[in-house]
Amino acid sequence: MKTDHSAIRQDRHALIRELESAGARVVAGGMLCPFHDDRRPSAGVYRGQDGVWRFKCQACGVCEDIFGIRAKAQSRPLATVLREASPLGRVQNDRRATRMGTQRVYRDVHALRTALPGRVTSEHTYHDPATGQAAMIVFRCEIPAGKSYRPAHPVAGGFVLAAPTQPWPLYHQEAIGASDSVIVCEGEKCCDALVAYGLAATTNPFGAGKAHHCDWTPLAGKKVVLWPDNDDAGHHHMRQVQSLLEALEPRPRMAWIEPTALDLAEKEDAADLVQQLVTTGKKQAEIAAVLWHCLDRARPLGPLTKLIDRHEQIFRGQYRCVAWPWPLLGTLTKALLPGTITLFAGTVGASKSFMLLQAMRHWLAGNENPMLYALEGDQPYHMARALAQVSGVGGVTDPDWVAGNPDQTRALMREHSSALERLARHLSTSDVLGAETLEQLAEWAEDQAKRGRRIIAIDPITAAARTGKPWVSDLAFVRSLKRTATNYGCSVVLVTHPQRGVTEPTRDNLAGSAAYERFSETIITLANHEPKEAKIKTSLGTTTMEHNRTVRIEKARNGRGTGCRLAFTFCPESLTLHECGLIVKAKNRCNQQPET
Repeated sequence: MKTDHSAIRQDRHALIRELESAGARVVAGGMLCPFHDDRRPSAGVYRGQDGVWRFKCQACGVCEDIFGIRAKAQSRPLATVLREASPLGRVQNDRRATRMGTQRVYRDVHALRTALPGRVTSEHTYHDPATGQAAMIVFRCEIPAGKSYRPAHPVAGGFVLAAPTQPWPLYHQEAIGASDSVIVCEGEKCCDALVAYGLAATTNPFGAGKAHHCDWTPLAGKKVVLWPDNDDAGHHHMRQVQSLLEALEPRPRMAWIEPTALDLAEKEDAADLVQQLVTTGKKQAEIAAVLWHCLDRARPLGPLTKLIDRHEQIFRGQYRCVAWPWPLLGTLTKALLPGTITLFAGTVGASKSFMLLQAMRHWLAGNENPMLYALEGDQPYHMARALAQVSGVGGVTDPDWVAGNPDQTRALMREHSSALERLARHLSTSDVLGAETLEQLAEWAEDQAKRGRRIIAIDPITAAARTGKPWVSDLAFVRSLKRTATNYGCSVVLVTHPQRGVTEPTRDNLAGSAAYERFSETIITLANHEPKEAKIKTSLGTTTMEHNRTVRIEKARNGRGTGCRLAFTFCPESLTLHECGLIVKAKNRCNQQPET
């Protein structure tokens, strides 16, 4: 039976909440550490083999579970934190302060400042517009490891050092209510810099990645100018704010300030612009005039904004389709565009895992930063298959062959170790991570997306456990993957099987609920069969060719390839698949030669 300590240590969401209370920020590339001045995401959470979730910062070296984080954030002994978390400790009376759960209640703001670690360099108060009283205070502290942000909010008898319940309030609510036009920027420092020159500005608490935790209704019906920080995380954050504001009624009129148009360097923001103007000797009226000019240059956001932005992303090469190793399959499906889910199905023995492994090596060669979670087999099992593919010697997957050919096996390992080591860094297995439920896999996929993975693959999804009603858990899982793919601009590939007893997979007989078919832009099936001849259209013309695998495009994002069949050959020695061409039939909708 789990103790209170072990249960909370194995709760990932509890650890994330504790980190957010300590001032950590989740951004597109990972997590900003709350224990040093972390400008680039250098931290993350992981689950150990003991089932405990821990926080790890690669920069400052902090590695703690939830109780270690709480102790470090509050500058208190770990033993004290553990004692308070126990049933006995929770009922003990601490004469120095009253308690609320495991949080100490401080009688006033001065007591809060005294309890904070290091030196308090700034504090920002979020007010309740109805009462005018403080709803939350965010302190900035200088500690030996750098800077740290600590939230507090009022309770009966004083304040506790923790964020209040969600939704959180906006900053400078009093200015929002009195103005028809409001600037949304990232961070209190930027807001204060703009407010000092007569502009109404606001932000959500805790910066990028936390917009959805905030109440944005005070901006309904107003003119809102979005001013992102000049980096990818800043742009992504402000797009999330834009999406939240678009859902308000009445919908705000929005505009966008592009920081690069203001000659701001990477990671610079509105506060940096104000400081530059101050440094160059500009007077207050001159600085205010420059800021108003920035607002006048803001680009209006309307119904076509997202399409225009998409075009700009395409022009810059940021929105593009990742190629498969098989050109015709890629041309007919356009499957691996950002924000998409591809379903790849086949019966047992159809070679779909070999096909995915071959694709992984192709994506790595193109520096596409893929990640594969193999739910069946350990890492040596998959590395042996990869060795067969890169060397062309299928015997390395057979223990008897390896035992009889030690010198050749060692030579192949030496020759291909670099490629195998690189692949191993992009492969996770259940024996290491222990993610076995759909919920755990959804969390894993989001974590990989935050790390910048362009393609996230799971093989096979049918090996994951479903909790509760299958159709409910399937829908929640696929929706979560869709959000991850959309929010982070990645592509998700799921390997699956047909329903039990089915010999030829189609889009209508795949395992799992209809949610998979509904939310997948592309569905590809792979069938193995004895070698047979077919009329095949290639780049050199139509010919008759023998093949032993058939790929059918059951559903294609662009619609062009739906229903097409492609001839493939599987080589048992190299465990790889070769694309032969398009199978031609009298009424095949794909009779026209695709562009290559």
